[in-house]
Amino acid sequence: MDASLFSQINTAISVREARMVTKEQFDQLLSVEDRERMALTLQETNYKLDKESLADPNVIEQVLIKNLADDYRFAFEETPVEEVTQLFALRYTYHNLKVLLKARATQTDLSELILPIGRYSKEILEHLVTTLTSEVCPSVMVEEVSATWLEFLDYQDMRVLDIGMDMAYFKHLKQLAEELDTPELTDFVNLTIDFYNVITVKRGLNQDKPNSFMRQLLSDDALMKARDYLKLYEDQSLLTWFNQVYPNSFDLSTKSFESGLAQADISAVELEYLMDLLRFQVLEQGRFETQGPLPLARYLWGKELEVKNLRLILTGRSNDLSSEVLKERMRPVYGQ
Repeated sequence: MDASLFSQINTAISVREARMVTKEQFDQLLSVEDRERMALTLQETNYKLDKESLADPNVIEQVLIKNLADDYRFAFEETPVEEVTQLFALRYTYHNLKVLLKARATQTDLSELILPIGRYSKEILEHLVTTLTSEVCPSVMVEEVSATWLEFLDYQDMRVLDIGMDMAYFKHLKQLAEELDTPELTDFVNLTIDFYNVITVKRGLNQDKPNSFMRQLLSDDALMKARDYLKLYEDQSLLTWFNQVYPNSFDLSTKSFESGLAQADISAVELEYLMDLLRFQVLEQGRFETQGPLPLARYLWGKELEVKNLRLILTGRSNDLSSEVLKERMRPVYGQ
């Protein structure tokens, strides 16, 4: 990949970075006691919510998604290599495909669940789901949607649609990483898929699900065989797995997870936090690069974490969660 191709968009990103929510602004949102002062802080950002809007979780979500959608629209319009943006937007596309498949299966309108993010419009995805063909979408997507729908017709089980699209997403994500052939992006994808498998097993164990049930939920595009993930907790080998998927030595940011991994009693919530932290650290390796795809990748992931943090704080405060609890759950802040 020619790194110089990204010069123009990387310059534009440096301008957009100045509008991201700062650590100081997050601290203000955590410390203020009322919605009016939270609204004043938000007026200095792209997320301009007034006091009344902060009382409505639906309005909060609409504003967060709209801002995220604007950034993805910018990225798709300006990127010289579309696959870099696709790497981050793809999960929204497969979410939308899942919604449209369920709408077809139940003959109901689920349009309100469609998210306005992704390379392909709702109309294009609807055509794919209705006809099982497309002259626009990539072959891997067409093949997976068709196979999932046919399997649903055989079993008449809605879970087939969920599982089918989840597995299709990981397959497509892995393919994109191979095409981009960038070590940091490959590591990002490997962490995404491996942690998904480990978290899925943890949740299955918490619900006393049999191995046969969990096995069908695991991606075959991970670094190990599916059966090996089922044994990680039983053998208390999570720490060994972690050192394989993230071979860097433990630093201060991950040290607190070592005991939970070693004893295999780490929670699903902790694993989700650790996954986001490690993916952030992988892309932070390109923090000082001005050429190539990493500035764009880092920016898009930074926006994802920014929205996740705002959602946590704004809805958490409405549910009377303490600032200490919210701070513990916050993901890394871009630029810090």
